[in-house]
Amino acid sequence: MNQSVLFVDDEQNVLDGIRRQLRKQFSVETALGPDEGLARLRADTEYAVVVSDMRMPGMNGIEFLNHAQRISPNTVRMMLTGNADQQTASDAVNKGSIFRFLNKPCSPELLTESLSAGIRQYELINAEKELLEKTLTGSIEALVDILALSNPAAFSRAERIKYFVVKTADVLQIKNRWQLEVSAMLSHIGYVTIPTEIMEKTLAGEALEVPEQEMLAEHSKDACHVLDKIPRLEMVSSIIALKDAVRAEDTEDDLIVLGAQILRCASDYDEQLARGTSPAQAMQNMKNNHTSYNSRVLAALEGIEPPQLQKTIELIPIHELRLGMILAADIRSTNDVMIVSKGQSVSRLMRRRLENFLQQKTISEKVRVYTERIVF
Repeated sequence: MNQSVLFVDDEQNVLDGIRRQLRKQFSVETALGPDEGLARLRADTEYAVVVSDMRMPGMNGIEFLNHAQRISPNTVRMMLTGNADQQTASDAVNKGSIFRFLNKPCSPELLTESLSAGIRQYELINAEKELLEKTLTGSIEALVDILALSNPAAFSRAERIKYFVVKTADVLQIKNRWQLEVSAMLSHIGYVTIPTEIMEKTLAGEALEVPEQEMLAEHSKDACHVLDKIPRLEMVSSIIALKDAVRAEDTEDDLIVLGAQILRCASDYDEQLARGTSPAQAMQNMKNNHTSYNSRVLAALEGIEPPQLQKTIELIPIHELRLGMILAADIRSTNDVMIVSKGQSVSRLMRRRLENFLQQKTISEKVRVYTERIVF
């Protein structure tokens, strides 16, 4: 159990007295003034409780506790002060988000009881945080697994988009970006409702019929419908929902807007690359459409080297053949008649033909195809 407590006061004799009084019950550290207190909070050790005086030179206790909350949000904040007017107490509670407000002089019994309660509150906060993080991580992993199993083409594309999103965030020096990474991986979760054939047509750049276009246009809404039910993924859902509606001139101050702009650029850029467009031409196409894309995001994306595709040969069952796969070996019948030659791209007609031959048991159940693995 973390029993470390930090006391902040501008009077050394007060700090010395507190240390002597509490050293046998708690792990007590002291800081002379708010600047030293903030420096200690920025250090590696996280305190369970921080207790501040109100009137200190340069920064009062409420201002100090506001800074403390931003630096160490899980640390429980308390105030111990001789300035016990009602307004100070009200401001401390409302603006400093404090757990307890104590008046000087404070009896050893009350101070000990209050610190013990603060430590219990700290443990509860961290237990809840750990539970939420494990639940959130498990939920994200489950959703990604579902996407990988149900729609490998969409999963592969999501991996590439995540690569571009992460690299763009690096260039733009976005620090708190886990929501951006998750939005990239889960932006295609709505594709689990899309038949594989339609997804493959989309990635191959084939024309879609109107009902297929309408079905595909709903995938972002389907993704948000799933994500809205998971706690702490509200921002992720908002980024995905805004991706197709965000404008180039929308302010970047909001992380949701900036995230949507990055996700849109990364998605559209990857879609062009998947259709065989060169990186330079894809970028120029997006620059020409300057009203749709944020120029700063495009500039960051332009300098990113696309991931490389590594081709390997894999033996897979005929029923797992997907449109666009390339045959890595001739397919011959049991009496050595050529059925399909090496190097051909799998089409619906070819797949149906092979399934018919397989039903007659005149060809092998598995065929060799080239598969591509993304090398980041």
